[in-house]
Amino acid sequence: MQTGTMTERTSSGGGFSSIFDQGDIGCLLVHGFGDTAALMEPMAAYLKELGIGARSIDLPGHNSSLRDFAHISAQKLIATVEREYSEMKAHYRSVVVVGFSMGALLAIHLATLRDVEGLVTICAPVFPRGGLFGEKMLKYFARAGTKVGASIPKFGITSLSDKTLAAYLNGYKRYPARSILCLIQLMEVTRPVLKRVTAPLLVVHSQRDDVVWKESGRHIYHAVGSNEKRFIVLENSRHKAPIDRDRDILFEEVGRFCLSRVTA
Repeated sequence: MQTGTMTERTSSGGGFSSIFDQGDIGCLLVHGFGDTAALMEPMAAYLKELGIGARSIDLPGHNSSLRDFAHISAQKLIATVEREYSEMKAHYRSVVVVGFSMGALLAIHLATLRDVEGLVTICAPVFPRGGLFGEKMLKYFARAGTKVGASIPKFGITSLSDKTLAAYLNGYKRYPARSILCLIQLMEVTRPVLKRVTAPLLVVHSQRDDVVWKESGRHIYHAVGSNEKRFIVLENSRHKAPIDRDRDILFEEVGRFCLSRVTA
């Protein structure tokens, strides 16, 4: 378990405050497209009970305004996650990066830039629902919408067994078409770099995911260069797995994986 000094800082991503506790193992939690750091807070709370220094961040353009969200870029998102990882590494001997949805794509890129001790992808969209055809259609409508400044309703159905968790769904309800083009670009640039990922890896897929391509998880699992990797399926969850029906299973798997990455 962790011991050490406590230092407080404020996230540059969106003003989300957290505490760094120096010790053996830290976990950087990265939310998805249009979400906020709050979505990952139940997982962060669970990990902290295990003695893991968990930190959930707000990405640029999120937890802000639709105007800011419309101007996000893949480069800035990736740079933000890399900076947050570097800051955590100054406090923890090992840092595991856990990314949900778009956050998983960012975590994958980080793993090609830095020697992360562990990587967890949750419902990562290497393609949107419908695979390559779905991506082409989404790009077509996003380009058309961008020309007229349109926005698109958020993706997927969120059905929570525990309605008290709805408070964690405080992200955007609509997406500027321009922001969707950024998401598509991020998917496109992620697929070719998967083979460069060599970090120990846990891939998590939701069986009932209605947002991402149904083979996304398996595609990641088979495409990466990691020797140590594991693939699990959440049978009863939709896309918002961190707060859905199988969240306890997810938390246990992520916690076990993080603790296994403590270096001597």
